[in-house]
Amino acid sequence: MTGLPNILDWLRRLRAWTHAQKGSGKVRTSLLVAIACVAVLVLIGRFGFTFVFLSETHRAAIRNAEADVERSARLAETIVNRHLLQVDSALASIPALLKAAAKSGDGSITSERASDLLLSLNFHAYAYRDLMLLTPQGELWATARPRPRKRPMPIDMSTRSSFKQSTNVLGPFRNTATGEWSIYLAREVQVPGVGPMEAVAEVAVASVYRALADIADKHGTRIFIEREGGRVVASIPHNELLIGVPRLRSHPAANPDDIIEARRLTLYADLAIVMQMDKSVALADWKRDRDNLLVLGMLAGVIVLLIAGGLAAALVHKSRQEAAQKASLAMLEEAVEAMSDGFVMWDENDRLVACNTSYRKIYEKSAPFIKPGATFEEVVRAGALAGQYPQAGDDIDEFVRGVVEWHANTRGSYERLLPDGRWVLVTEQRTASGGVVGIRADVTKLKQALSELALANERVRDAMSKLQMQNDALRDRDLTLRTQYLLFDTALNNMSHGLLMADPEQRVIVCNSRFRDLFDIPSDARLNGLRLRDVFARHVRNHHEEACVAEIRDRQQEFAQGKASGTFVIYMQNGQAIAITQRPTQDGGFVAIYEDVTEQKKAESRIRFLAHHDSLTNLPNRVMFRASLDTMAATLAPGGQEIAILYLDLDRFKDVNDTLGHQTGDALLEVVGLRLRQCLRDSDIVARLGGDEFAVAFVSSDAENGAALLAQRLIDELSRPYNIGDHVVSVGVSVGIATVGHGEMDVGTILKCADMALYGAKGKGRGRYCIFEPHMEAELKNRLKSEHDLKAALAQKEFRIVYQPLVDLASEQVIGYEALLRWESATRGTVPPAEFIPLAEELNMIGAIGAWCLEEACRSMVALPTDGKLAVNLSPVQLRNDEIVEVVRSALSASGLDPARLELEITESALLEGSEQIIARLHRLHALGARIVLDDFGTGFSSLNYLRSFPFDKIKIDKVFVGEANSRPDCEAIVQSVVELASRLGMTTTAEGIETKEQLELVRRLGCDEGQGYLFGKPQPILSIVASLEGRGHDVHAEAMKAIAV
Repeated sequence: MTGLPNILDWLRRLRAWTHAQKGSGKVRTSLLVAIACVAVLVLIGRFGFTFVFLSETHRAAIRNAEADVERSARLAETIVNRHLLQVDSALASIPALLKAAAKSGDGSITSERASDLLLSLNFHAYAYRDLMLLTPQGELWATARPRPRKRPMPIDMSTRSSFKQSTNVLGPFRNTATGEWSIYLAREVQVPGVGPMEAVAEVAVASVYRALADIADKHGTRIFIEREGGRVVASIPHNELLIGVPRLRSHPAANPDDIIEARRLTLYADLAIVMQMDKSVALADWKRDRDNLLVLGMLAGVIVLLIAGGLAAALVHKSRQEAAQKASLAMLEEAVEAMSDGFVMWDENDRLVACNTSYRKIYEKSAPFIKPGATFEEVVRAGALAGQYPQAGDDIDEFVRGVVEWHANTRGSYERLLPDGRWVLVTEQRTASGGVVGIRADVTKLKQALSELALANERVRDAMSKLQMQNDALRDRDLTLRTQYLLFDTALNNMSHGLLMADPEQRVIVCNSRFRDLFDIPSDARLNGLRLRDVFARHVRNHHEEACVAEIRDRQQEFAQGKASGTFVIYMQNGQAIAITQRPTQDGGFVAIYEDVTEQKKAESRIRFLAHHDSLTNLPNRVMFRASLDTMAATLAPGGQEIAILYLDLDRFKDVNDTLGHQTGDALLEVVGLRLRQCLRDSDIVARLGGDEFAVAFVSSDAENGAALLAQRLIDELSRPYNIGDHVVSVGVSVGIATVGHGEMDVGTILKCADMALYGAKGKGRGRYCIFEPHMEAELKNRLKSEHDLKAALAQKEFRIVYQPLVDLASEQVIGYEALLRWESATRGTVPPAEFIPLAEELNMIGAIGAWCLEEACRSMVALPTDGKLAVNLSPVQLRNDEIVEVVRSALSASGLDPARLELEITESALLEGSEQIIARLHRLHALGARIVLDDFGTGFSSLNYLRSFPFDKIKIDKVFVGEANSRPDCEAIVQSVVELASRLGMTTTAEGIETKEQLELVRRLGCDEGQGYLFGKPQPILSIVASLEGRGHDVHAEAMKAIAV
């Protein structure tokens, strides 16, 4: 590699010499040969150096590997020697151990004692598996590890004469108990009291593996421990097939030249350590470096070849380039000379370099002065003096100055007139070196052609102007027609009806897209010119509509032939209704309009249906029911047949609407209608009269009994629970029944009788039926009068509130009042609450009455000078409505009453339905601060369950139990149980109906907290209470009295 700069320097000198001789082709050939020779020399030197270097490194790698194997063999020898010496030392210590044990005894050793001594040695060493003492006959006499005495030992004792004075190595043998390979070290010892024996140590081959593990983990390295004759005791890596077999016999085909081996003898001459390493492993790094060096050498060779090839290619390319330049120059000279235009070239000093013959011919008078080396100004001035330029005139100097100035600036081109009348186009372009190249082209014929073309263009412009005017007029007319057609087509195809126009031969003139859609005719089908019958025959694809289409075709043809107008409706098989209106035209053809009236017909049919049916249940309505009854009465045969009419009214339906919403109520009515149909015959009449009222009519020979049976069946069926959405709804039904025979009374009268019977059923309680009796009419009138009076009572302020004292039994002090509602009717007098409260609940007036009562009582209680409690009763109907919470909140807010003073009393009947909504409202009322009281406790059926469902603040024991507690022990026990139960639940108890001192003493003794009854005072108006308080020394402010009076 050191000779490469010298070679490159030689090449540079050679190249300089060739430059001096570059005109000669022979020099170039010599240079190419020299380059090739130098490249070959460099490659030979490079590959020679690589070969010598690789040979030397190969020998060094082998030497290093041999030294490594020798070191490893020595290390393995040391480890094995140390291992075996540790075992041998244990064997050598056995005689002394046995003698010491014999001296401490009777001078002899038993086999059991010897085994214990061997076991103590075995516990302190891990180089061997077992220590044994064998008799000269080879029988096991003592052992550190228990093993069968009769089992034959793998040691061949026939050779014991050979190791009487030293330790010998035996094996390898396979341990019959563990299946592992072992070697045995044997040494003769004297056992006191027994005689000579053989001390034998069993060494597991696996322990030797573990000792040599750190040496044998190198890839490609093997360790053999051999006996004399090459018999393998152990091999690492372990090979079960080699143990006990001569190594050379197990690998007869191994090539010694491929292995580096070192052999070392141990201290026990019968054992040798053989360390082997594959040469392939030893030379792995060398091979890698060799491959890298060869690659680098090849790359260097390629680079040398590329450099040599590049130099040779450059020489060849330069030679070809010079030849090409000469050829190009010759071709350029020929081309310039062959040009029809004049060509001239001036150098950077404006001296003539060259020009062609055409240039000299153009400037014929200046030709004598056009010579190489002449300046541009000299040529122009001489030509001007010779008459070459007619434009020069008399002022030659001015002309020459202008031409020279244009030439210096090379402004492009211009035209010049020659003396013989020709025109020349002068074009010049300055080159990068500062010279000028000029072209002189004869444009005389071109100018003549342009002049003629200008005249022709003028004539064409005149013709085009006239043609444009005609074209504008045609375009305007076409645009108008297109616009009209577009408007017509847009209007036609955006019609909601189909349209078809035909000529007198019934051939289609025009039709719109809606006509195609109605009859499913493809949009690309050409219909113009087809007869109407062919249009339907060819393009109506649905074969199920053939009859309908044929009818359309026949009726349109009938109208066309008679030149008549008309409209008819066709109902297609798919339910579509199409109305066709056809009118004749003046030329004998016709125009037809096709309208889809399906929805219109459906709407008309629906309107007709709804005129006589209920839209929710699809049952007949009141009008249809009345008409059906008229028909039924007219066809009623004399002789015993009767008509039975049942009026049905759903119980608690309003509660469903109020609590679950009208959507749930409507769904309930639909299911009720379905159940009614399922309970009736096809000949029976059923209708929905409105709201939650239904009616049924049928004909029977025993109408009254049949109606009673049917009514009970309807009550049972309609009272079953309903699954409406996510809710389970339960309602009842009340039924009024009326019957009529042939000719007995008109339909209107019998309907009134059924209605009165329905009122009678409701008066008896829900879920009942009632058959009309004559006295019901008077009862109905009385009930209607009561309803009328009750509705007017609130507006006429006929209601008043009285207050009954509530007494603390311990102190017998008044601690509050219960507000009780009274109705002082102007026409009926005093009406008991038991009569008007149920009626108010039924008429849904209890909400307004209860709200007035609560507000009035709160306002009056605030006016009192004491902080007593106020107890107000709430109706179950009020609790079914969410408004009750807002009513209580409004009354408290308007009056300013402390919510803690308000007690809201409810009865068990309010909780009968077990409604979660009612319980939730009670919690909301309790959250306002009001106390919730369970009234009339013990008179219902599930009182204890109610106490569990809601944490009441107080329990009022019904007066029935209080009144009979003195005379009946069971009533006394009930009162006592209620008091104890309330006490455990943290509730207050109030005894109602206390009228005697004995009753007072009893309930006080039983533990009641509060009492109420005539013994403490009857209900009184608020003014009486105020007067009583004033009499006891309480001050009542004037403002309070004014509020009470209002």
